[in-house]
Amino acid sequence: MNDEQLAHQIITSCLNIREGENVWISSWDHTIDIASEIAMLCRQKGARPLITLTTENYWTRSLQEVPRELLETLSPFETAILRQTDAFVFLLGPKTPVDWSRIPSEKQELANIWFLESNRYMGAWRKLAQKRSVRMLGVEYCLVTKERAQALGLNHEKWRKVMLAGCLVNQQEITDRASKLAEIVRRGQEVDIASPSGTKLKFRLVGREPTLGDSVVRKEDGTKGIVKFLPSGFVEVAADEDSAEGIVVYDAPILVRGGNRVKNLTLNFKHGKIVKYDAQSGIKAFESYLKSEDADSGKFAFVGFGLNARLRHGFTQDDKALGGITIGIGGNEDKGGKNRTASNRHWWGSMTKATVSVDSKTIVADGLMC
Repeated sequence: MNDEQLAHQIITSCLNIREGENVWISSWDHTIDIASEIAMLCRQKGARPLITLTTENYWTRSLQEVPRELLETLSPFETAILRQTDAFVFLLGPKTPVDWSRIPSEKQELANIWFLESNRYMGAWRKLAQKRSVRMLGVEYCLVTKERAQALGLNHEKWRKVMLAGCLVNQQEITDRASKLAEIVRRGQEVDIASPSGTKLKFRLVGREPTLGDSVVRKEDGTKGIVKFLPSGFVEVAADEDSAEGIVVYDAPILVRGGNRVKNLTLNFKHGKIVKYDAQSGIKAFESYLKSEDADSGKFAFVGFGLNARLRHGFTQDDKALGGITIGIGGNEDKGGKNRTASNRHWWGSMTKATVSVDSKTIVADGLMC
């Protein structure tokens, strides 16, 4: 029943699949049941589905054994399919967390999972997809596996329920919230954030275009090469990188590799740079991030607003939980910012029950959207 509900949301609410359309469904071995439900619903709507399968073993061995020049090449088969595709659904995987130590370092950048990666293969893919205006949707719910739950220290069943609920939320409500908030952010200048946990932060917005994280994929999104994901629900914007002054306290624990958590991470900003930091536990993970050679790793980068009423903090979607406020540091070029880091490397965390005002007008009060 869950697969049927999810398939209906994907095909009807997110992609609005119509009769006669060609739908490419990219599946992993652990997501084949969901792929089948999506395909059947496409058939019922008079659309033409195609399921392609990538097994975890094949994917890993390809990165290990296949020559780089072949991994960088979009095959004639893929090219032919893409030229006939109206909508592309990719079910995220693999089932187990990637053991990057097994992948040669010179090939890691060729590991295409999110269809947001920057390499020659994805460059060719995006060029064709944009020309065809392919509507693209990635389903993050498929990352909820027992293997990943164990690695993250999460209760698999609770995580699954939260993620499914976040996927099945009314998508139009998220789109409407995102549109209204984005307009405030576009016009706003001075931002103040305070929270009961100790956050007291001020910074400036500089008219950059916000990123709207909803799951309703339109033809114009395909033309622009925009990839959307499910579940969704956020607005993010790169702010004035030099303007952050004050303290940020992430009261929502930050999940890191190995099932560890950084609890109550506190950052002190001056002129947009971290001048002091501390945490209740897990500080080594943050210090490891800061020790990179990227000069902008410790600089203020962006602010985000969570908009999904059915997601919850403490899992993997803190940036999307309704009323949560996210503060990011490091790379923000993908959002139109100035911070440059390797592969746009960045760090972010969220806080709950915050109050946010833009130009002295309250838009979030105690974690509730106004």
